[in-house]
Amino acid sequence: MTRLPNTLATQLVEVIPQAAQLIGAAVKAKPALVSASLEPDLSLDTRLHCLVYDPFKAVVPLTTLLTHPYLIVIDGLDECEDKDGVEEFLQSTLRFFAENPYIPLRILITSRVEQHIQPLLPCDRVLLMDLGTSSSRDDIKIFLDIIFKDAVEANPVIQAYIRRHGAWPKPPHVDTLLEHIGGSFILASTLAKFILHGSDASDSCLTPIDRLPLAIKINPGLDGLYVQTLARAEDRAHFHETISTIALLEEPLPISGIAELIGIQPHEVVHVLVDLQAIIQVPGTDDVPVTFFHTSLRDFLTAESRSGRFFVPPSFHIRLLVHCLNCELRIRRQKPKVGVDFGQQTSAVQYSLEYRETIHWKNGHESSGLNELGQLVQLRREMLVVLPDHDRAGGLSDLGSALDALFRQSGSHSHIEEAISVYRESLDLRPHPHPDRHWSLANLGVVLKSLYRHSQSISHLEEAISMHRQALSLRAHPHADRHWSLANLGVALDSLYRRSLSISHLKEAISMHRQALSLRPYPHPARHESLQSLGGGLTLLFYDTKSISHIEEATPVFREAVSLRPHPHPKRHWSLNFLGNGLLLLFDFTGSISYIEEAIPVVREALSLRPHPHPERCWSLEQLGLALHRLSVHTASISHVEEAIPLLREALSLRPHPHSRRPWALDFLGAALCQIFSLTGSIENLDEAISLRREALNCRAPPPFSVPMSLEQLIRCLEDRYGLSSVIGDLDEAITYARELAFEHDLEAKDRDQALEKLQFLLQQRFDATGKQEDLDEIEKLREGEETEWRLDLLFDLVDE
Repeated sequence: MTRLPNTLATQLVEVIPQAAQLIGAAVKAKPALVSASLEPDLSLDTRLHCLVYDPFKAVVPLTTLLTHPYLIVIDGLDECEDKDGVEEFLQSTLRFFAENPYIPLRILITSRVEQHIQPLLPCDRVLLMDLGTSSSRDDIKIFLDIIFKDAVEANPVIQAYIRRHGAWPKPPHVDTLLEHIGGSFILASTLAKFILHGSDASDSCLTPIDRLPLAIKINPGLDGLYVQTLARAEDRAHFHETISTIALLEEPLPISGIAELIGIQPHEVVHVLVDLQAIIQVPGTDDVPVTFFHTSLRDFLTAESRSGRFFVPPSFHIRLLVHCLNCELRIRRQKPKVGVDFGQQTSAVQYSLEYRETIHWKNGHESSGLNELGQLVQLRREMLVVLPDHDRAGGLSDLGSALDALFRQSGSHSHIEEAISVYRESLDLRPHPHPDRHWSLANLGVVLKSLYRHSQSISHLEEAISMHRQALSLRAHPHADRHWSLANLGVALDSLYRRSLSISHLKEAISMHRQALSLRPYPHPARHESLQSLGGGLTLLFYDTKSISHIEEATPVFREAVSLRPHPHPKRHWSLNFLGNGLLLLFDFTGSISYIEEAIPVVREALSLRPHPHPERCWSLEQLGLALHRLSVHTASISHVEEAIPLLREALSLRPHPHSRRPWALDFLGAALCQIFSLTGSIENLDEAISLRREALNCRAPPPFSVPMSLEQLIRCLEDRYGLSSVIGDLDEAITYARELAFEHDLEAKDRDQALEKLQFLLQQRFDATGKQEDLDEIEKLREGEETEWRLDLLFDLVDE
């Protein structure tokens, strides 16, 4: 601020030359006026009067008669870091105007609302205008119209396009671009430059006509500005609470509403926001909503990869829900058991009543922690005490939902039992034909299904299915919530199929999922869930029937599910995993390489979304490893199987003994090592494959682990190593396993015949190498087919071995 008097004096002389003599005389008498360092105690007020205001007041009457006053424009006063100087400047200026009310001078100041500026402005000499209530859209449209008009006149490519297709850009395209810009001149300028000139060599081959639709999809690129600006205030008390609240509010609240909601004072909210006005529109009063200048700030804050330490996680929705309940409880405790008059409440209370369940519970309960859920359960219990009797059933349902979510986190049996108890009470309070009875039935069905997952008691699952059937009957078409009952019933029937293996249950589940999907057309927010459930059911049906038509139907269903769960959707990895599995099954059945080529990038992305220590990482490691292994077998490419082996090794490390799926992991890695051996002849890989497959057999995993397949693969490996080393021990071991395979009780007739042929072949090899007559005798017996007595003797020998 020390430079401002000099700047104003210089410009005053340029506009009114007669002032030069007066300013010169003042400086000659006191040189410190132009250099405050010569006399540090010389005030800014004194310098302003001696260099600017007094000379202006003296010379203006000497100029020609004015039709308009002179104007000083000071832009961005809030950006000056000398806050004391700013206050002194404003006080000095206002005092000058008070003493000279008819002086033909005006000062236009543009500034954000800063704490050191705002208190000085409300007075008779100041006209305040809140630009936050104005839209810059029209100004930006004028700016773009000029830019595009100049481009049309200068660019022959655009001219050629206009001659054939008419005006460019079309008004709807400009409107869409204006919506994307969202009131930011910086973004308008950036996008205009991109459209007309491109950003780098990658888009230099495109025309402005090509780049216009791309500009509408471009990330505004303001992340650096957001980080820099937010860093100014991150050390302020209540910073994260305030910013996170503004980011996740469904409807913007004023400063007073934000303060009431999160339980702090309005001045504490202002203290956080006062340095963030480059990116947040902070009103000059407490009753105007606080908003973001550009919607990309919300996207930035809710994407951890972009915002880092400023990230607002989905779990904060539960914090907001807790705030909403506290806010509502404060009002209800004033008049317990009496309804709340919505229209008479503050903005914070109105917001709490309207959005706490529909938005914050829905978006946050799956990602919330134990502490938040425990606090939420306690508040729900307290709410039951003050709710009117006619609202008790709804309050019980809310408590039940919180208890169910807490159970999913804690695994505590007491939580789910309490949830079932309050849902049963809620159901009793809604006897037929209560209009909300279907909700109590549906909720009770959901928690009974949760209890089944914990207890594995079939009675809980059967009761859950009964509740969902009753809810479905009360939601006859075209009931708006029918799709929920169809989906819930389908999921419960899926579980019943896994328990009973009755294909009728699976087919009914698939029917429910189909109907739910038909009631969730795009862009229904739950469509992706029905797609996932239907695809999963069809995959199970494929495994049961081995009919490829089911997996052919499931695969496009999974493709759509993936498209409806774009990054960073928290369940995208599941959709990718199922799609990859379907494509690999199609490859196995058809041999078409296009399926596996599509599958590999799908499962790669799924793996990238399951970083260590993600609980499902081992599945994606195996899936990608197996896909690369299969592609290597199909194409004889060594690079694919070399990439597969470290993936399968990591999967094995995540399934230590006695993990139930360790035998599969051992077999998968063994198969990949055998493939390396077949391509390179590396005996080290073959040795390791044999060792792994021995361990897999020793684990003796339950079905569906294939003991015959594992035996067959181990026999082949031992046979290969014998062919290289001629070590008779490998052949002996291979014969032992071949006997076991030939008399595996679950073997089909065709496979048994092949196993017997393999055993005869190995016995012949050993006879050729050792001349042992016993091998020749055994071969003869196998060929003769002397069944009962001989096979029993052989089985007894096998048991002894």
